Parts: sequence; C-alpha cells; structure tokens
Amino acid sequence: MLWWDDVAKGLAKQNQANNTLPENSGTAQAEVITPARLNADGKAWFIHPVAGVDYFNAKRNLWHEPLDNPQRTCFSSNHNPNKWNGAFGYMRDDGAKAHTGLDLFADINTPCYACLDGKIVQYDVESGYGNVLVIEVKGDDLRASRNDYTLEFTDSTKKVKEIVQADNFNINADYFYLRYCHLSNKRADLKVRDKVKSGDLIGYTGDTGNAKGLCNPHLHFEIAMRKTGNRTWTNNKQKDRLAYKINPAFFVNLQTIDKDKQTKVKKRRIQEKND
Repeated sequence: MLWWDDVAKGLAKQNQANNTLPENSGTAQAEVITPARLNADGKAWFIHPVAGVDYFNAKRNLWHEPLDNPQRTCFSSNHNPNKWNGAFGYMRDDGAKAHTGLDLFADINTPCYACLDGKIVQYDVESGYGNVLVIEVKGDDLRASRNDYTLEFTDSTKKVKEIVQADNFNINADYFYLRYCHLSNKRADLKVRDKVKSGDLIGYTGDTGNAKGLCNPHLHFEIAMRKTGNRTWTNNKQKDRLAYKINPAFFVNLQTIDKDKQTKVKKRRIQEKND
C-alpha cells in the first residue's frame, strides 16, 4: 500500500475542485460536495498475496518436454524390434548390462528444449555420450514435475529390470542436472553459464559418441545429481553406472510410439550406411 498516499492526495485535489466550481456553472452546491472515492463505503480493500496461495490451490509446473512428441525408440541398434532397450535400468543383454538414461527417438537435427528453468553448466564431448549439454535446475522444480508413470518393464521372463532410481540418488537434493547426449550441436548463441527458460530451444539431436551411424537415432536423456561423473566404483560395474541417477520416464511424458515413422528412418539410415 505504498502508493495509497498518492491516491489520497489525488482524491483530495479532485474534491477541492468539485467544491470550488464557478458560480455560473449551473450546478447546485449540494450536488458536488460528495467526495470522490474508490467504492461505495469509501474504504480501500486489498488481498494479501500469501492468502491467494491456498485459495487458488495452484500447482507450479514448469516442465517442458525435451523433444516434441517424446517417444521411446522401438528398435535396438541391431535393427530388431525392442522398445525396452532404451529404458532406464538393467535393460541390455538380457539384463546383464545397465542403460543409464532414457532413449527418445529423434531423427538427426531434431530440436531439443530446456525442460525447466536453469543454467547451462556444460557443453562438451564425453566419450560414448558424444556431445553433451547439461542444464542445472532447482530441486523444487524437478520434484514438482514428477508424473504418474509406473514401471513398464519388470517382466522376469524377459530378464530385464527397469528401475526407479539408483540407491544413492537423493530426490531431496537442492539441484539436479538434465543431461542431453549424442547432440549434433547446441544452439549457436548459447554459452556455458547462460540462463535458459523452460521451453527454450537449446540444441539439436545427432548421433555423436557411440550412437554414430545407428539405425535408431535418439536423444539419450539423463536426470542426475552431478553434471558429469555420475557413477561409483565398486565391484558391481553395472550398478556403478546407474549411480546418482533417476529414471527420466517419471518426468518425460511419453507418447505412443510411431512405429511407421521409426521404421522409415531405420530403413533410410541402413541405406545411408551401406551407400
């Protein structure tokens, strides 16, 4: 209410003018003595912002999908139909090998977007990951973005095991890191330490790193507690590789697989590799 003094002074000037009309104005004095005011009883009302929080019961959700129409890859790198190959957990080689993120089908140079408000903290080459862009985001924003996903691949007959998170992942951390891997390039004007908003274009998918030339081009997407080095070093190598990470499917809202589209891209990629 810091501005109320200005309002009061303004109304006082208006009332003073009303009560000093010229004698030849033709307006009776009784008609102009009523003071100007903001409402019928002359009182000023306001709602404290905090009161509106519970009243409107608004849920803050900044989440934007990393890709338009995000869907699982439905083929493995050996050309066979296999939609669990890109899930998070013990998904490769009949469950003997871990997969550390979520593979989202994306033809080369598909636009990628910031999922939450944050800061670019890395754009670099990481061995098998290829070109990796990392966004640091607030823990509260990520926690508010969790969806109602349930694990899809827990059938023991397939010998694979999708999991929720690593044992040492802490969902109550202050910050998390969104890792976009196998990119062809970042957005040209983006630099490390730049801030981004949810939904901002940040780069383009590719097949860098160990995805080079594969028939199932994709964005390998991770949600982790560190910008890099998310692993431990014990005698359990595959468990070590999953360390400090959570299953991104609990945040990415997966859409129905477009098998026809993925098949066309697979055939084209195989042809390109053979030419």
